Amino acid sequence: MAFDSDASDEKLANLLTKGNQQAFDLLMLRYKARLYSFICRYVADQDEAYDLLQESFINIYQKIHLFDQNRKFSTWAFQIALNKCRDWGRKRAVLRVLPFSSFNRADNSFDFFENTSGDEADPEKILIGKVELENIAKAVERLPDKLKTPLIMCVLEDMSHDECANILDVTSKTVETRIYRARKKLIEITEKS
Repeated sequence: MAFDSDASDEKLANLLTKGNQQAFDLLMLRYKARLYSFICRYVADQDEAYDLLQESFINIYQKIHLFDQNRKFSTWAFQIALNKCRDWGRKRAVLRVLPFSSFNRADNSFDFFENTSGDEADPEKILIGKVELENIAKAVERLPDKLKTPLIMCVLEDMSHDECANILDVTSKTVETRIYRARKKLIEITEKS
């Protein structure tokens, strides 16, 4: 079954429900980088993010029959990735209380604001900037889930408030309020550090 590679995501999803593997490959190609970036910022661990990305695509493939053709595929894909991140967070919380947990993120932490420093001439400024960004990334990680998610989606992933609202199944005003509260909480956290 042939199709136009410029086909909409929704058309590709429809073709996938009919068993078209090329449609799935193209959807993966279109969403791999965006979902990976979102997941990395959410879990702050590249290896874990890659595993969660794979799990997200497996889930998309297995659950494509549940996709509502009247909605945007991107919204559905990000909801799946977000659910995988939340599941990971719950598992991680359980691991923290286990006495034999040897989880160590220090070796494979993710550069939260990758390539955001444009001042390449002054190594001292770069170092200070990196330290500040690491502190902000740690502060974002400490935010409650309902504040962290819209902040990452809208501020770091540059999604619109409407798109984020659709993914989270809330109003745009709620997204705006949560981002405001997240920023306020970040200021509190960083001032205490």
